[in-house]
Amino acid sequence: MNNFLLIFVSLGLGFLLKKSSRFPASTPAALNSFVICISLPAIILQQIPTLISNTSLTSELLIPISMAWILFFMSWLLFTYLGKVRHWSRARTGALILTAGLGNTSFVGLPLLEALHGSKALPWGLLIDQLGSFLTLSTVGILIASRYGNPKDGKRRSTTSQIIRFPPFIALVVATILGVLGIEHTETSRDLFSRLGGTLVPIALVAVGFQLKLSRSIIARYWKPLGFGMLFKLFLAPLLLLGLYCFASGELSFVTRITILEAAMATMITSAVVASDFGLDEELANLMVGVSIPLSLVTVPLWDYFLGLI
Repeated sequence: MNNFLLIFVSLGLGFLLKKSSRFPASTPAALNSFVICISLPAIILQQIPTLISNTSLTSELLIPISMAWILFFMSWLLFTYLGKVRHWSRARTGALILTAGLGNTSFVGLPLLEALHGSKALPWGLLIDQLGSFLTLSTVGILIASRYGNPKDGKRRSTTSQIIRFPPFIALVVATILGVLGIEHTETSRDLFSRLGGTLVPIALVAVGFQLKLSRSIIARYWKPLGFGMLFKLFLAPLLLLGLYCFASGELSFVTRITILEAAMATMITSAVVASDFGLDEELANLMVGVSIPLSLVTVPLWDYFLGLI
């Protein structure tokens, strides 16, 4: 449960730091830049090469690997439609596509999987996270963010330019090459990337907590898009994926069950960081993270109970 303690402590620290007035208003932007340029690339360089070199594609792997991509595609379809119908700004629509379409399959997901199903669930959770969620974020996630975003420096760049300049994408390319060539980390490089990558969650959540606003006026302004985002992320998306995978395979296997639980996890923390970095709706993105994490601690066990009845 230490992971959950760190989540709430980091969110709380960010909130308190803002109240203390000891940090400038630009603090979240600086913290987010650190996460984008250092923490996330370090995690990718640490974990992706080994996964690529040790993973061979089989039919059993298609379900966990495909989940994040299908989830993001469903989010894009739904919130593009809702954005047009409800006349949302592009920044709001993009923020919802990103945060509702990407799940916290690692820092929240792995401890919950271990608590519900033991250590045997962790390899599948890691596979879903690295070859699913992180790859989705680093490719189509950045594509959506660049298309819907409004750069803070006011300078419009081509989508291709923004993707190839994005540090996690550069790290992904390097990590893929290392994995394909079978180049392994030394003990020193593995430890270095592990320590740098370990800064992602606390720093990202301090930034989220710093920007998190839960006043009555904020809730009144965002409750409808937030409600749509929560409904899709925590309930509708897992239900649709359950139907899809059970129809395709004809059964609810252990791997499928773990995949559905990962689909039901809270919003990926880094998706809010990317939303902020690309000028999407920061307040809504941070609300998606801050609200979905505590809710998922209740809804995911309920999903597990429901799946056990099937």
